[in-house]
Amino acid sequence: MSKIIFLYFIFIYSVYPNSPLNGKLNNIINKIPSSTKASIYIINANTGESLFEKNINTSMIPASNTKLFTTAVGLNLMGPKHVFETKILIDDADIENGKIDGNLYIKGFGHSTFTTNDLDSLVSEIKDLGIKLITGSIIGDDTYIDDLYIRDDWIMHEKANVRLPPVSALVLNKNQFVITLTSNGKIGSKLGYSIKPACSFIDVIMKAEVTRTRTRPRIRSSQDGNKIKVTVTGGLRKRKTSRSYVVNIANPPLYIASLLKDHLQAAGIKVLGKPDKGIAPIQNRVIASVGIQLDSLIALTNKNSNNYLAECLFKTIGAYYSGEQGNSFYATQAILSSFDDDFIIDDETAVVDGSGISRFNTITTGSIVRLLKYIFNNESLYNNFYHSLAISGVDGTLKDRPVNKFIKGNFHGKTGTLNGVTALSGYLTSRKNNTYIISIIMEFKSKGSRFHKNLEDQILLELAE
Repeated sequence: MSKIIFLYFIFIYSVYPNSPLNGKLNNIINKIPSSTKASIYIINANTGESLFEKNINTSMIPASNTKLFTTAVGLNLMGPKHVFETKILIDDADIENGKIDGNLYIKGFGHSTFTTNDLDSLVSEIKDLGIKLITGSIIGDDTYIDDLYIRDDWIMHEKANVRLPPVSALVLNKNQFVITLTSNGKIGSKLGYSIKPACSFIDVIMKAEVTRTRTRPRIRSSQDGNKIKVTVTGGLRKRKTSRSYVVNIANPPLYIASLLKDHLQAAGIKVLGKPDKGIAPIQNRVIASVGIQLDSLIALTNKNSNNYLAECLFKTIGAYYSGEQGNSFYATQAILSSFDDDFIIDDETAVVDGSGISRFNTITTGSIVRLLKYIFNNESLYNNFYHSLAISGVDGTLKDRPVNKFIKGNFHGKTGTLNGVTALSGYLTSRKNNTYIISIIMEFKSKGSRFHKNLEDQILLELAE
């Protein structure tokens, strides 16, 4: 057996490293500092031929290359036309009289791009039904996935450098509102403010003042029954222009139910009950809905490496996969088991989130390349997945990366960046019309991110030419 293994390595290192391409790649890779842990895998997409391998079975921190698995599993499980919806439901069978006897529910199914405009669209649908009165309450239902809204609550020992808004099944404006502060008054006077979207249930306690010197406001928010209390302390230097700050929503379903009530009443629909958080009965019927298709969602997720959308998708995959309330455990199981029969994921792979923010994620370049090859061979997946990736020199996180005429528009890929980590994986079409699948991950202690990303770009250039 040892003789066979020895002969295998002679074959690998005699066929590939001595080729002109491999020699050029080695010249680039030799620039990698000895303190950098690097893994590189390049294959010909059409033939599966390995062109370059370095530590392809080594466990690496993938950063945002994790999103490749999140979005690919979503496509594989649900299909590109799956719709993530926000629905309006009622338990009144007869609304011909212009009245809803009972509660109105707004329920989220992982529609993470839902905005105030979408909320108004739902209100318009309700109004078009002739509804003028709701006798019950407005209930926000986010039970499609769990209510562990903060990543540190669902990832053991997590202390992520990147903080995200609350991740929930029912989302509005990424579960944030905006407070805009103005400091154009007299020195010592209280700051002016406005809230967007405007609402009746946020009380602002303004203690911050206009100052002569540069100071910073401190904004704290807390839920107080059906009210949100925002306290602003500190100050802001006198200036003509205003400054805006985002505030995370502590209780998304209650906030969204409260805002929906405001918008219903503004549209002339009277609501007798209070907003609340709850669960829509199974027998309720849908009277309005709005959503986004998965193919559109993964493009928003991958091109600009949107961490929030990835995390919402992650838990929603868990709900779809399990048929139970979505959570990180089911999501992880979905990702690790979806490609079991194709031997894509190896024993070195551990996935704890959907975005790649966590340093507890570990993936090999071998797994990434096998995933990308599987998708390349699958017509029903490839087109949507390929076009969800950033395009070199054109858009997304690759828009401003250095390119030449052979790379611009010809590399569709996913970047990844954390402190001390850079990753790049995707599909490159060369000037000879060869398609290569590439995965590069480097964990570095010296030279910095720019130096290592430059090496990634040099590798692409050699392959493109």
